[in-house]
Amino acid sequence: MIMPANETARRMAILKASLAANGIAALVVYGNGAGESGGTVRYLTSWMPQNSDAILIVPAEGMPVLITSDKNRARGFIRFFSEDGQVVKTNNLFGTAKEALASAVPRGKFIAQAGEFDLTAGRAKEFRALLSPYEVADGNTILNKQRLERTPFEAEKHRKATALADKLVAHAMGIAAIKGVTGADIMADVEYFGRRLGADLSVCWIAIGERPAETMFELFELTETLGPDSRFQIGATICLDGYFSQVLRIGTFKEPSARLKETAAAIIAMQDAALAKMVPGTPVHAISDVLESMIDEYCPYTRATDPFRFQACHAMSCSYVDPGIAPFLYADRDKSFDLESPLVMENQVYEVHPNFTLPDLGHVVAGDVAVVGSDGASWASKFPRGIFPIS
Repeated sequence: MIMPANETARRMAILKASLAANGIAALVVYGNGAGESGGTVRYLTSWMPQNSDAILIVPAEGMPVLITSDKNRARGFIRFFSEDGQVVKTNNLFGTAKEALASAVPRGKFIAQAGEFDLTAGRAKEFRALLSPYEVADGNTILNKQRLERTPFEAEKHRKATALADKLVAHAMGIAAIKGVTGADIMADVEYFGRRLGADLSVCWIAIGERPAETMFELFELTETLGPDSRFQIGATICLDGYFSQVLRIGTFKEPSARLKETAAAIIAMQDAALAKMVPGTPVHAISDVLESMIDEYCPYTRATDPFRFQACHAMSCSYVDPGIAPFLYADRDKSFDLESPLVMENQVYEVHPNFTLPDLGHVVAGDVAVVGSDGASWASKFPRGIFPIS
C-alpha cells in the first residue's frame, strides 16, 4: 500500500486497513480535550482543543466524519482536518453522530469504539445508545498498537516542543533572579510565555524552599517570595502542534551543598541508565525497572512511604502519556504481564524524570526528553543538566 505524504491521511490509511483486516466496519471515537480520549482524536485529526468534546467516525471504507457541537472550536478542526475528513458542526452531538453512523454503516454490522474512559455518566448513556444498533468491539487495542510505530515527522515535532520547554525553564530561571519575585509571578509569566511562543498548552508546576516538600500547581499556593536560601524547582509542560514535551530542573541562588550536588549527579546517572535501555527491540518495561532499582537503592523511602514520588518515566505522543506503553512503565504494575510488553522502537519519545524525597533535602527532581534513534536514544532537551545557578 502506498502511504500518502500527509501525516493525517497516512494514519487514516493505516487505521482503515486495520479495521478492514479485523472485519470492523467503522471505528467510533469519543474525545474531549482533557483526558486520554483527547490524545486519540488529536492523533487521528491533528487537532484537539482543551475543554471541548467531539465524536469521530472512521469507516473502513469512505470519508471520516468529525462531529462537534462547539462552533468556535470547529474552526480548528476545519483548518487541520478538512482535507482528510468531513467536519460537521451541530447543536446535537450524539443525535448527529447517530445519523452519520447509520449513513456509513448498516445496522447489525461489527464496529469498534474508543474514548469511553473520559465519558461522564450522562455522556456514557448517550454513547451506548449511539452504538446500540451494532456489535461493538474495543478499538483502543487497534489504535494503541498503531500509535507505537512512530515516524521521523512525529519525532521532529517532539524535538520542537522540547526546544520550547527548554525556553520556558530558562525563562523561569531568569525571572527567579528578580528580587522580591514570588512563585506565582514566575508561574503566570512562564505559562504566558509558552502561549506567546505558539504552544497549544503551556503549564508548569513549581516548588520553592530550602527543603521543598510539595510541588505547587496553583497561583494561590505560590505566594512565597524567593530568597537567597531557596531552592527553585520547576516542571514545564508543553503541547506544540499536538505533541507533548516536558523539562524539569532545579535552580539555586547560592553554591549548592555537596549533598545536593551528589544527589543531582545520582539523578543524572539514573536518567542515563534509562536512556541506555532505549535501544530498539528492548522491552519497554526495562526502562522503568532500571530507574526504580536505582531510585530504591539511593532513596531511604519506599515508593509507598515516600512523601513525594510519582511516575519516574513515561512515553509521550499526541498524549502526555502514551496509552499503549503506559501500563508497562508503571512502577507498581503487574509484572506477570511483562511478556506482553511492547518493544522500544525508533522515533518513540520518552520523558525520564526520577523524583523522590530525601530527609535532608526534601524532594528532588530532574526531567529530560529522549528520542529513540535506530541504534539508541539521545536527549532532545538541551537546558543544562544538574543544578542551575540563579544569578
